[in-house]
Amino acid sequence: MSGEFVKPQFTGGRVTRIEDARLLSGRARYLDDIALPGMLEVAFVRSDRPAAKILSIDIEDAKQLPGVKAVYTAKDCPIVLMDESYGVGQPVLATDEVRYVGEPIVAVVADNRYIAEDACDLVKVRYESLEPVVGIRQALQEGTRPVHRGKSNVMWHRERATEGFDEAFQSAPHHLKDSFTLTRQTGAAMENRGCAATTDPASGRLTVYVGHQSPHGLRGELSKYLNVPENQLRIVVPEVGGAFGIKSGLYPEYIVVILAAQKLRRPVKWVSDRTESLLADYHARDDIHDFEVAFDDDGRIIAIRDHLMADAGAYPAVPFSGAIGETSLASLILTGPYKIPHLHTIVDCTYSNKTPLGAYRGVWGPPASLVQEGIVDRVARALGKDPVEVRRINMIERQDFPYRNPAGLVYDEGTYGESMEAALELIDYTGFRKKQAELRKQGRYLGIGISVFVEPTAMAASEAGSIPYEACSIRIEPNGTVTAALGLGPSGQGHETTMAQIIADQLGVDVKDVVILHGDTDSAPFGGGTGGSRSGTIGGGAAITAGREMREKLVKIAAHLLEAAEADIELEDGKAFVAGVPSRSYTVRELAQIAYTDVRRLPEGMAPGLEVVARYQPKRPMTFSNGTHIAVVEVDVRTGLIRTIDYAVANDCGKLINPMIVEGQIHGGVAQGIGSVLLEALRYDEDAQLTTTSLVDYMLPVTTDVPNMKIRHLETPSDSEGGFKGMGEGSLIAAPAAVANAISDALEPFGVFVNELPVTPEQVLAWVGKGAVAAG
Repeated sequence: MSGEFVKPQFTGGRVTRIEDARLLSGRARYLDDIALPGMLEVAFVRSDRPAAKILSIDIEDAKQLPGVKAVYTAKDCPIVLMDESYGVGQPVLATDEVRYVGEPIVAVVADNRYIAEDACDLVKVRYESLEPVVGIRQALQEGTRPVHRGKSNVMWHRERATEGFDEAFQSAPHHLKDSFTLTRQTGAAMENRGCAATTDPASGRLTVYVGHQSPHGLRGELSKYLNVPENQLRIVVPEVGGAFGIKSGLYPEYIVVILAAQKLRRPVKWVSDRTESLLADYHARDDIHDFEVAFDDDGRIIAIRDHLMADAGAYPAVPFSGAIGETSLASLILTGPYKIPHLHTIVDCTYSNKTPLGAYRGVWGPPASLVQEGIVDRVARALGKDPVEVRRINMIERQDFPYRNPAGLVYDEGTYGESMEAALELIDYTGFRKKQAELRKQGRYLGIGISVFVEPTAMAASEAGSIPYEACSIRIEPNGTVTAALGLGPSGQGHETTMAQIIADQLGVDVKDVVILHGDTDSAPFGGGTGGSRSGTIGGGAAITAGREMREKLVKIAAHLLEAAEADIELEDGKAFVAGVPSRSYTVRELAQIAYTDVRRLPEGMAPGLEVVARYQPKRPMTFSNGTHIAVVEVDVRTGLIRTIDYAVANDCGKLINPMIVEGQIHGGVAQGIGSVLLEALRYDEDAQLTTTSLVDYMLPVTTDVPNMKIRHLETPSDSEGGFKGMGEGSLIAAPAAVANAISDALEPFGVFVNELPVTPEQVLAWVGKGAVAAG
C-alpha cells in the first residue's frame, strides 16, 4: 500500500529550527525561571578539604539566622547513592569523611539564596585532614592510602588480547611507544545544573523540575532512592541550557532538594553557581594511555598494546561511570577505521580525592582517536612517509564490510577512505604541503592534522541508560494539527525540528502543523532519553514507526470514504487523495473531524480518534558513523600561541534528517575540540585542591578561536528505519586528534609530538627550545 512508501518533502531538507523562535527571543523557560509561590532556596556547605575525617559540625548559628527554614546534615538525609557493582556509594551529605573538594556536607534552606549562603558561612565544620590521593599513577602504587577504607584504589581492571598477539608484536620489524595524558574537563553548560521540587498538598504527588537528559531514567532512579511510586513522581525538564553528558547523572543535591520539599511542604529550588559547577559537576577526560605499536616497512600497523587508565574520582558516578566509559569502551574502538589485526588492552580505573568522573560528549571517542591517529602519524614520521599514505595503506575498504575489528565490534558499511579523500580535496592537501615548505623558510610554522574517525552510535548502554528502544506517541487533533511526544531528553539538538520533519513526511502535512512534546514524564511515553548519539537513529526510528501507523489509519479512513483501494491513496500537502485524481480528496482536518465527531462514517470496526503509540528497537545493537576532520594550525614559536586557521570535514551519518542541524553539531563539536586541545583544563595542585574555579581560569573557546569550516556530506544509509546514523558526538571525537596532530606537524622540525592536552604556550616554548638545542 502507499503507506509503505513516503516521498520525502521535509526529511533531508534545511528546515529552520522550530525551537529558535523562543530561544533567540528570550521567551524560553529555563530551570532558574521556575518560581512557584512560597518557593524556598538551598545553598550547600561544601568540603574545602580533599580528604579528611569530619570531627564535628556546628549548625546552631546558621539555624538562628532570620529567614532560615531548615539546616540539614547527613542524619536528616540518610541516603547513599550506591553503585552495587563496586560496593562504594556517595552519601548525599557527607557523613564521617569527605573525599573531594566540593563534596556537599550541609544544606541550608532559606527564604532566598542570599540568606542561605550567609547561613552557610555560619556553619562550623572541624576536620582531621588525611593524605589525599591525587592521581592515577599514585593510586596504582602499593602502599598508597585507600580512598575508601577496606577497598582497593583500583575500582576496575580488565585485560584483553587477540590470539597470537605476542608473536605478531614481537616479530614485527619496527616498534615505538609513547604516552598520552588528557587533563580533566567538564561540560561548562550555559545554565548551571539545578533542581526544584514541589509536593501537591492534596494528592501528595511530587513534581521535580530538573535540567536532565533522561527524564524517565531519572524518575526511575529517584523512585528507588526516595521510595516513591513512579506514578506519584513527575519529572519536568524545562530548557536544559546545555548538557553534553554532565546532566545525565543523579547528583546528591537533587535528593536533598526533594527531601527538603517533602519535609517542609514548600517548593524548594537550588541552582548552582559557576564555582559550584566547576567543583561538583561530573568531570571528564582524566586519562592516561601508555601505548606501543608494531608495524612493517610499508607502514602497515600490525599490533597495538595500550594501557588505558582513568581517574574515577572519589565515587563512581551514578548511573554511568565516566572512567569506565572512557577506558573500557575506548578499548573496543581503539583501532578506528584501520585494518589492524592485533590488539592488547589493559584497563585500570582508580579512585582519587577528586570530583567523580562522569559522562561528557564523546566519552571514549576523543581519547581513542587521539591514540589511534597519533599512532598513525608517529608511524609515518618514523618511516619518513606521508601520513596520508600510511592511512591509505591501513584503511578499511568498502569490500571489507561488514568488518569485525580486533575487539569484536562489527562495523556496518561506511565511507572511511572516501571521507578522507573528500576532506583532503576540501583542504587542498597537496597545495598546503607546498605552502608549508615555503613558509618554513620564512620562519612560519604551519601544520596539518588528519583525524579519520569511527563513531559507534545508538548503543543501548550509554549515559542515557540501557533502554535499547525509543517510543513515540502521535495524536492528530480534531482540527488536523499533530501533537507528538517522545521520551527523548533534548538539550539543544533540535529534536522539535527533526522529529517534526520525519512525522510531517509520514502524514503528508506541513512541518509547521506538528508540535513535538518532550521532557515531561506525564505526557511523554517511556524512553531512554538523549545520550550516546541515539536520538536520531532510535528516536527517529520511533517517529517513523508511529508516523507509519498513523498514516495507515488515515489511508484506511480515506479509502473507505473515497471508495478506493488503500493502495491508491496518497497523502500529500495536507490531504488524502486518489492517485492521479487529486480532486477526489479529503483534507487531513476533515479526516480528523470524522474520526472524532462523525464516527458513524468510519470504516466498520475502526475505533474513534486518531492516536497511536509506537516503540522502535533497531535491528543492530549499534550503527557506525564515520568521517574525516582535517585541521590547519599556525604555531608562533616566539610566543607559543597556536591559531587554527583552516578546517575541513567530510561527514557520513547515514541519511540526513536536516543538513543544517548536522552542520551545527559539527561546528559545535569542532569548537569543543579546539577547547580541549588549546584551552580547557580543570587543574588540581599537589594537595588535590582544584585551582580552576572560575571561567577566568577554566578558559573556553570564543568565536575568534574557531575557523570557518568546509563541510561535505556523504551518505551511507544504515539498516535502521530511515537509514539514519547518530552524529552528535562525532565532531568532538575527531577534532582533538586533528588539531593535536596539526600542532605536531607544525613543530616537526623541532622533533615534537603532542602527548598531553591541553597544549599551552609554555609547553610549546619548552618543546621548541629543547628541539632547537637538539638540532644545534
